Amino acid sequence: MGKLTLVLGIAAMGVASLTACEPVPEGIWDGPVYEVERFDDITYATVFDEHGELQDQKLDLYVPANDTRTKRPVFIWAHGGSFTAGDKSSMRWIPEAMAARGYLVASINYRLREDMPSVRFPLNTEELIAIIEAKEDMQGAVRYFRDLAGFFKVDPTRISVGGYSAGAVMALITATTPDIPGGSGHPNVSSEVCTAVSVSGAGTDLFIDPDDAGALFLHGSSDTIVPYAQGVATYDAMVGHGLTAQLVTYDGTGHAVPGEHPDEMIDEMTIWLKEQMVARIGGCL
Repeated sequence: MGKLTLVLGIAAMGVASLTACEPVPEGIWDGPVYEVERFDDITYATVFDEHGELQDQKLDLYVPANDTRTKRPVFIWAHGGSFTAGDKSSMRWIPEAMAARGYLVASINYRLREDMPSVRFPLNTEELIAIIEAKEDMQGAVRYFRDLAGFFKVDPTRISVGGYSAGAVMALITATTPDIPGGSGHPNVSSEVCTAVSVSGAGTDLFIDPDDAGALFLHGSSDTIVPYAQGVATYDAMVGHGLTAQLVTYDGTGHAVPGEHPDEMIDEMTIWLKEQMVARIGGCL
């Protein structure tokens, strides 16, 4: 097991207003408490794919069983696959683990470019377009739950995003482009999120500004698929713009952080989401 290194970056000014906390509401736990119910293949948006054909985007919903709360925090999770492959049913243990701790969790599918080579950093134009389309779908999922908050019994001010690999790239750009929402359903609803969780992912400083959400970065120092240096550069850019961000480095680990550090990963996600979403006074809007 590789050595773990943690770096926390917080803007020197305005920290209190950004991260002010209150006692964590009842129903959110550090470990698994709830049994989890899963509801598959819920359509959250209908979009045009790269061939100009309409395509339903679906999610699997993970719900804490017998939960009577009416304002639950939401965590939207996206799978990896280089924006060319993958499915929301992969790594089910991650959304299950977070739902067992009290979150309503959605694992989403999103637009893929099956005829495109795997995305690699630095990005070319075609790859950037694929990423933007995918992140627009994630933003559509954010708006879906915010617009239907009463139906799903969720808190519309407490929604965060995360993912692994390609999903992490999407989550980071979703966190930093609420003003570029795309058209994946539920227009005129905010696309803002509380924070992002990036597992083996990176973003781009092109979209980062001081009004954006921050992120937790969980990255292996030996990652060559999404280069570690790219993740660090995104973290540095967030901190440089005054955003709250944290970098956890798994020394000697490559791209497979979930496989090599599953328990540590869930623990870090749990702590981060409680601090940056659940305990934020007034939520994140």
